[in-house]
Amino acid sequence: MRQFHWTCREAQLKPIVHPFWATFPLANIFISITPDILHQMLQGVMKHLISWLVDIFGASTINARCKSMPPNHKVLLFPKGITILSRVMGLEHKKMCGILLGLIVDLPVPGGLDSSYVVKAVRALLDFLFLAQFQCHTSNTLSQLDNHLVAFHNNKAVFVDLSIRQNFHIPKLHSLLHYALSICLFGTTDNYNTEQSERLHIDLAKKAFRATNRKDKYAQMTTWLERCEKLQWHSASIDRRQNHWQSIRTRTPIRPPCVCTQSIKMAQSPSRKAVPFANIFGKYGAPLF
Repeated sequence: MRQFHWTCREAQLKPIVHPFWATFPLANIFISITPDILHQMLQGVMKHLISWLVDIFGASTINARCKSMPPNHKVLLFPKGITILSRVMGLEHKKMCGILLGLIVDLPVPGGLDSSYVVKAVRALLDFLFLAQFQCHTSNTLSQLDNHLVAFHNNKAVFVDLSIRQNFHIPKLHSLLHYALSICLFGTTDNYNTEQSERLHIDLAKKAFRATNRKDKYAQMTTWLERCEKLQWHSASIDRRQNHWQSIRTRTPIRPPCVCTQSIKMAQSPSRKAVPFANIFGKYGAPLF
């Protein structure tokens, strides 16, 4: 028991010996924490990975590669680099992952080590990230998910050899082991990703707080949100009425079917000049010309 207390103290955790869920007969607390692409992968593992690559190749080299990145469709450019950014959001981390492999693919590793191990480790984590976001999975894709994680663990020793890490005791990195099982139990990761709640947090909390004067903020935030909701309902009501009246005005009356009037159109500048009558009869099919 004393060893348990010392271990928790070193990890800065409270030593709770008997948690409340221990007596629940049907509770499995270990599967209650579902995968989270935003906070576990993008803001967690990928944030660690980017910091490791910056320590290996240097901030100036990574930023220079970002500046020389050519524009492309669905690619967010970082003209000033990625190491100078502060308060990086999940969307920015997602865009960084799209160009991360291209930034380091042919860079030499300090110390003369083989750079292919770094590339393989980075590629394995990126493949895991993109595959974990699939909206439809099969047994084949889940096995590939585990294979990419195994590939990372087989090549991660290069970060220890380069003195970037001493160990990989990272809880968010450990959570990747449970992704395949969680997908089998609860479905694809878009069902329980916190990006949706984070989006609501921006709209309903951050924007509302900025609209206050920072004094008695909760009452002002509630009033601001109530007014925004009323404006949305009023705008939707106006749009619905305008669309209704516009559909009435443009509604065509019911009448018997009729044949549309046909007209002949002639070009103002003909493409052929001085055409013989024989060609008019034969090529253009105008015998009564």
